[in-house]
Amino acid sequence: MNDVFWNYNMSPDILSGKKLVIFDVDGVIFDIVEAIRDTVKEGIEKYHLKANVEDAMEEVGHVLEFAQSMPIPELVLNSNELFGKLSLFDGLTVLKRLRIAASFYGSFRQKKEQCGLFDGIVDVIKGLSKKGLRLAILSNNKRSYVIEALKKQNLEGYFGNILGFNEVSKTKPDPEGLFKILEIEQMKPNEALFIGDMVSDVQCGKSANVNTIAVASGLAPKDKLVAEKPFQLVNNIREMQKLFGV
Repeated sequence: MNDVFWNYNMSPDILSGKKLVIFDVDGVIFDIVEAIRDTVKEGIEKYHLKANVEDAMEEVGHVLEFAQSMPIPELVLNSNELFGKLSLFDGLTVLKRLRIAASFYGSFRQKKEQCGLFDGIVDVIKGLSKKGLRLAILSNNKRSYVIEALKKQNLEGYFGNILGFNEVSKTKPDPEGLFKILEIEQMKPNEALFIGDMVSDVQCGKSANVNTIAVASGLAPKDKLVAEKPFQLVNNIREMQKLFGV
């Protein structure tokens, strides 16, 4: 498939009429790919799972998103929704699936502390701010974690609103969080852009009628992002920097 259909060359003035840019965190601002890869590799070896590391990474990312946004009792109640379509856990009992998921989560949290920023993301954030755009964050992480992580990088002050899973009743791909940010900022959907790296981010943006830029350097395979037909698709943050002209 010809990627140029979603390439920045097709949209020379993508910021025209935009006043607000909403960022996802993991996979857009922070590079968690290697942390996920190491977590998956260790888990497959430890539990003798029949899976390929690269193929399993998106599935584990999906599990971790749920795990960090739900209390344990709710996680157990929603285990069928969480594990039902994941080939990584085929043939395992619910109890073993939960035990493995908890192990993945604990391992990933330790590795996540060492995750750095994507190359070029500081230029994007500062450049958009200099252009006078409002910046916000919608994450399936806990808000306090996002704030702490941004503070360590001296980036917190660039974002007017930061919403995590505690601030919404339904996380992405549900559009509740985007609608809430738009309401707080008193913006219309066509005045905003949303940037994410997961299929759920593209689905969230579409449901809210907010143009969404998919970044293919996160966890989701590029072909899956293309299949969702985002407003724009870039291969990495440096391409996004060119897209915005910052």
